Amino acid sequence: MHNKNFDADLLKTLNEQPMPAAPLTDDEFARVLDAACAKLPQAKKTVKRRFPWGRVAAAAAACVAVGLGSVNFAAPAVAEQLPMVGSLFSWLNRGGQEDYTSLHSEHLNKYAETVEATAESADTPYTLTLGQVFNDGDWLRISLMLTAEDDSLAGFNAIGPSEDTVKKALQNGGGQYGTLVLDNGTELSGGVTFEKRDDRTFVMGINYELFLAHDDLAGHTATLTLSDLMACNKSILETDGRSYWHYDYADQTPLPGSYTLTFTIPEVSNAGVRTMDTPVEQNGITLQSITATPAATKVLLSFPPEQHWVSVKLYTADGTELGHERGEGGWWTDGAWTADPADFDHPEQCTKASYDYFAAVPENCHSLTVKVYDFDTDAELTTFTVELP
Repeated sequence: MHNKNFDADLLKTLNEQPMPAAPLTDDEFARVLDAACAKLPQAKKTVKRRFPWGRVAAAAAACVAVGLGSVNFAAPAVAEQLPMVGSLFSWLNRGGQEDYTSLHSEHLNKYAETVEATAESADTPYTLTLGQVFNDGDWLRISLMLTAEDDSLAGFNAIGPSEDTVKKALQNGGGQYGTLVLDNGTELSGGVTFEKRDDRTFVMGINYELFLAHDDLAGHTATLTLSDLMACNKSILETDGRSYWHYDYADQTPLPGSYTLTFTIPEVSNAGVRTMDTPVEQNGITLQSITATPAATKVLLSFPPEQHWVSVKLYTADGTELGHERGEGGWWTDGAWTADPADFDHPEQCTKASYDYFAAVPENCHSLTVKVYDFDTDAELTTFTVELP
């Protein structure tokens, strides 16, 4: 049988799950996979930091490559149904909320579409594979896998663009390396950092901010080209009580070739989406809505124009703080974004508004706490407790 790459811990955990004799449906398989991933050892806790390659993709623990022949077939082996490319999001999110994973989601893997598009470069031992895609209207999330046919990457734990490539991208105004180019000319920026799974396999997730584009991009053809990649080693440095990623370029290996993947942006998925859209006002702050999707959680607030801009924290029912990805603010009129009130005929009708994106709400969580703070003074302004379906 043709060998596939699997994680030994995951295979063992999967085989320990109670299984029916009949083949699993897609929903049943997703449930078993999520249950198994939840029991895996967690990665070392890290802190989200900016670095030259963009956002850190995920703290994925190392795994080993095994063939299906090594799986225990005494019970129905779910592992047979688990090609690695169809489970990348589970791996990228295996560490739990306390480990840094950009837009952590325990259930994204269940809803994402498996693509399995590959790109190779002549005379190189490397293959780039697009594993999964998911579009919730605000975020396009993709998972990627880079594999080697030899052991040239065995001594490294990270892959990203070379320093020179990053500098050129910034100088050209292109932002982060990893830009997705659409057939209508739209460019979506995303950071690139592959994390080691085993000596021949590196994985990564990229989150593209669709909410910054004003058009529905579903159905458009998207192209991602990666070149000038470099394998190196990264570690965590502690300085003044803060943690930073450190990349050691003293010992590095270039990956020759250019790798281009082309795919169609899927339609916006409403699967797994939960909303709270009944406005609640407290202390002059109005919680307009919360939208929880498998990809992210969006919190929308409005407040008086004299109020300073605000910062927001989001907690699940058990007190777990959901990781904050980014926030935006602007002016609102009659429930719609508007220009600066100075340019508006009736500035007295304008209010301030902000939206913040957080990690995905776990599916078994039905109560959220939203804490709102004054951005300038850090003073707590109000707290909302809301229910989700």
